[in-house]
Amino acid sequence: MKGKLKFEKPIVVSAVCLSMILSVGSCAGDGFDEETFSGGVTNTQLESPDASKVSFEKLAGKPSVKVEWPVIMGAGGYLFSMYIVDDPTNPVAVVKDSIIDGCSVACTYLDDTNYKVEIKTLGNDKYNNKDAASVSEVTWSTLVPATTIPAGTDLNTYFENNPITSGKDVEVAYELEAGGSYTISGDLNLGVNNVQLRGNKVNHAKVTFTGSGAIVSSGGGMALKFIDFDCDVVSKGSFVKFGDVPEEIKGMNSYGIVTNPMIIQSCEIRNVRHYLVNINGKKYAIQNFIVRDCLIKFYQDAEIFNFNSNNSFVKDFELSSSTLYNLSEASNGRFMRVAGGKGADVGWADCSMNFTSNTFYNISCDQEAFNSNVWNRQKNTVNLSKNIFYDSCKGEFNRRIVGGRTDNAKTCDNNCYWYKGGSGLEKEANGNYGDKSTSAYGVDPGFKDPANGDFTVRHSEVISHGSGDPRWLK
Repeated sequence: MKGKLKFEKPIVVSAVCLSMILSVGSCAGDGFDEETFSGGVTNTQLESPDASKVSFEKLAGKPSVKVEWPVIMGAGGYLFSMYIVDDPTNPVAVVKDSIIDGCSVACTYLDDTNYKVEIKTLGNDKYNNKDAASVSEVTWSTLVPATTIPAGTDLNTYFENNPITSGKDVEVAYELEAGGSYTISGDLNLGVNNVQLRGNKVNHAKVTFTGSGAIVSSGGGMALKFIDFDCDVVSKGSFVKFGDVPEEIKGMNSYGIVTNPMIIQSCEIRNVRHYLVNINGKKYAIQNFIVRDCLIKFYQDAEIFNFNSNNSFVKDFELSSSTLYNLSEASNGRFMRVAGGKGADVGWADCSMNFTSNTFYNISCDQEAFNSNVWNRQKNTVNLSKNIFYDSCKGEFNRRIVGGRTDNAKTCDNNCYWYKGGSGLEKEANGNYGDKSTSAYGVDPGFKDPANGDFTVRHSEVISHGSGDPRWLK
């Protein structure tokens, strides 16, 4: 019997298009011929596979997971469905009622996702076997197992009473309750541990800074996910800053070498009044720094990303699917300051910066996007794709990101430039360092209500190019 795969329409969840790839692992291919596959089972109502024996295996080197279940002798196949159940009351069908001629299937793997699988054994007319009367249901999660912190907790107090001692080689996760309220009353020091602090993907926890403080990492790795932060009282501090460099991660040229990713993902961060990220006078080489799917509101009076100290640098920097907007008229400080370090200082290859599908609004309006300490000293890879730059970075983001060099491996596509009431395209395309793509353009995106954080796009050209943070293109 051939497998018949029935797919739902493509589904977009948190601006990520989910695709499903199914491959049939035929039981006959596992050493069963038609006779032994029947197992002598005839004239029987079959059972669905034992849910406790359904296995999930992440396939090495592939964004896929293999779902496998025991063979049911005498079966004519299996009816297979998979759902995303991040919101259990509103399951999202990814694959529904697909007939599988075999006992395994490979599906696309997504991080930080809860799944439910349904498998029903189908009958076999040849042996007069009937469909199973019930479906086997199995849940599975790609979230890192976590310790839950009760709502109403001050996180400083919690970690003082429950210190983290796992180190940098094991990621340890803490989960805040869905919709719960929490506080940070001072510097929340994660040390040299690899820590994930997350909320609920569907109903974010709310964390309010109640005193001057920051989230502090000393190079073990960090992931902040699915949390809404309010930084209003932190007037001259940082949202994230780096602590003293521990001896255990010191490497070439006395750098603190950070090999675990530093990630801020799917967070809303409100009222940032000084640095978003601050190297804090320390000497670090950071392999990966990622800001993804975030909405960040500034009253900008300083650099947003400040890595400008002791030759500190980031090897691979990513900002994607995010909105950064500033409501201050002062607009002081560059978008990013970097120091003079480079990958070769710690034995790494060239560095890269990737800006994809972001909306910039009044960010460093009359300031340069970058200082040029690193980008004019080495060849790097730069990608600018589907961004909106509105009254940002002096209208010279392209020039400053490469420090005026022309030998960087730079690609651009579908970027929109608008600066102080007119098209910013001419300035951004100027010189050999400019955006030379044929898809660059300059129009007013027609944001719906930027003063209140609504950047819904109303200009048809921006919509057709698919530029900016995807949350505003729906």
